[in-house]
Amino acid sequence: MPETTATQRVRTVLFYGFLAILAWMVFLVLEPFLTPLVWAAVLVILFYPWHQRLERHWRPTQSALVSTVVVTTILIVPALFVMTGFVHQALGTLADIEVGGFAGHIDRLNRMWTWLAIHLHGGPAIDLTSLARNTAERATTMLAGELGGVVRQFLLFLFDLLIAIIAMFYFFRDAGSIMAWLRRLLPFGAAQRERMIDEAHDLVFVTVASSLAGAGLAGLVGGLAFFVVGIHRVIFWGVVTAFSSLLPFVGSWIIWVPAAMWLLAEGHPGRAIALLAICSVTVAGIDYVLRPAMIGRMRMNGLLVLIGVLGGIAVFGLIGLVLGPVILATATSMLRTYTLPAASHGSSEGATSPVIE
Repeated sequence: MPETTATQRVRTVLFYGFLAILAWMVFLVLEPFLTPLVWAAVLVILFYPWHQRLERHWRPTQSALVSTVVVTTILIVPALFVMTGFVHQALGTLADIEVGGFAGHIDRLNRMWTWLAIHLHGGPAIDLTSLARNTAERATTMLAGELGGVVRQFLLFLFDLLIAIIAMFYFFRDAGSIMAWLRRLLPFGAAQRERMIDEAHDLVFVTVASSLAGAGLAGLVGGLAFFVVGIHRVIFWGVVTAFSSLLPFVGSWIIWVPAAMWLLAEGHPGRAIALLAICSVTVAGIDYVLRPAMIGRMRMNGLLVLIGVLGGIAVFGLIGLVLGPVILATATSMLRTYTLPAASHGSSEGATSPVIE
C-alpha cells in the first residue's frame, strides 16, 4: 500500500529532526577542539603551496610529516619559547613593583604631572604615587588569586597545541580529499564555488599576514628598541607591544610613549628621544602604513573588515582575527550569488556589490 502524503511528511520531518540532533551532537563533541583545529587549518592554508612542492617528490604521509615538523619548528616552538619567557618576565616585573622603590622612581614624574595640571588645567592633579601604589597592590593581589587559573590555562594551552600539531599532519595529508568534499558540499556552480574558495583563501592569508605577522614584527622591533635604550625584560615588553598593536585605531604607541615618558622622568632624555625616534619610524610604520596597505589588498569593504575583526575577537577570541572576516566574506559571497539573476551567474565573475570593492 503506497504511503500517504501525511506519512511522507512525518518521515521527512523525523529525518531532518534526527539530522539536526546529530549535527548538534557532533558540534558538542568538536566544540572543545574547535580553536586548535581552526589554527591548524589556518597554518595549513598558509604553508600549503610549499607543501605541494614536497608532494611532487615524496608520498603524502612523508610530505605531511615533514611539513608538520617544519611549521612546528619555525612557528610553534619559538611561540612557545616567547610565551614561557613572557610569563616568567611578567612575574618578575610585578615582583619589582614594590611600594617603596616604585614610589621613588615615580616622584619626578609625579612632580611633572602636578606642574602640568596646575598650569594647564588650573586645579590639583591626581597623586600618581598613590595611584601607582594602589594599582600595584591590586595587581599583586589579583595575580596571587589567579595564579591557579593561569597554571590551568597554560596546561590547556599545551593540550590545544598538541591537538593543533596532530591536526596539521592530517590536514596536510588529506587536503585534497577535504577540498573535494568541500566542493561537493557547497551548493553552487563551479565558477561561484571556486570564487568563494579563492576569496576565503586570500582573506585568511592577508588577515594573518596583516594582523598576526604585523603584530609579531611590531613586537620584535619594539622589544629590540626597548633593549637598545636599556629597558630590561624585553620579551615581556615586546609581547605587550605586539598585543597592543592588534588594537584597531590605537596601536602600540600606548606602550612605547609611556615608556619614553618614564625614561624622561628618570633623567634619561637621550634614551627617551631614541625610543620615540625608533618606535615612531619602525613600529608606528608597521601599525599605520604596512598593515593598512596589506589589508587594502582584500576586496572586502573596509567597514566589514573592521567589524569582522572586532566581532570575531569578541566571539571567538584571538582566532576571530581570521574567522570574523572570513565568515563575513563567505556570507557576502553567498548572498551575492543568490541575489544575482540565474542567467548572469556564469558571466558575473567580475561583478561587484556594495560590500565588495
